[in-house]
Amino acid sequence: MIPRFLKLVTICGALVGGAAGCAVTPERPPVDPQLVRGNILRLADAEWNAFGGQTIYREGGRERIDPVGVWEDERRGSPRIAGYWQAVAEDWAGDDCDKPWSAAFISWLMLEAGVPARDFTLSGLHADYLRDIAKRQGAANARFALRAVADYTPRPGDLMCATRAGASIASLDAIPDGTPMHCDLVVLNDSGRLESIGGNVRNSVSKTVRQVDPLGRLPLEGDRPWVLVVENRYPGLLY
Repeated sequence: MIPRFLKLVTICGALVGGAAGCAVTPERPPVDPQLVRGNILRLADAEWNAFGGQTIYREGGRERIDPVGVWEDERRGSPRIAGYWQAVAEDWAGDDCDKPWSAAFISWLMLEAGVPARDFTLSGLHADYLRDIAKRQGAANARFALRAVADYTPRPGDLMCATRAGASIASLDAIPDGTPMHCDLVVLNDSGRLESIGGNVRNSVSKTVRQVDPLGRLPLEGDRPWVLVVENRYPGLLY
């Protein structure tokens, strides 16, 4: 999954969760900022297709999955997830079904798309990169910013983020360390229909289709407790 021409940096020793050994974190050559947003969207679409195009529909408070795709513990799925873990320097096999990998997936997308480390902190925890975005977003050249769900219409390339396991966030600039969260990548928001792609969603890389309000904003009370949107300030929307 990692092109041969890329230099690999090896990180050895004890890793998160007690795993030991070596994980490789690839260094990427600079990418034209004009291409980054399109890269993110294309990569997400390619991974979704690689996992069989699993699609979840949220209709009238009910969930329907059609089709059902490849799952994390299947032979076609786990090696790809192991590649996501490599992006965050963690050495997991991918079939560790009790190890949430949605943040590793988002980090992999950003790394592969050409987002430099100064703009996005690679991590297996969503709260880590969100906290760093909050610290950086006041800079004139900040590529990402945290926006309140009630005040912002998500666009393709943005991330939509929810808390998990009953966690809460008092303010966007004070996300507690280790807060359990989930983020999806927005891939379409048009005419009351929002589509997003996320990792570790029903055991796969899944696309979820939701209805949103006339302004295209997420409901405060939906299938997840959505608390923020990460505005992607890279240029371009179409891909």
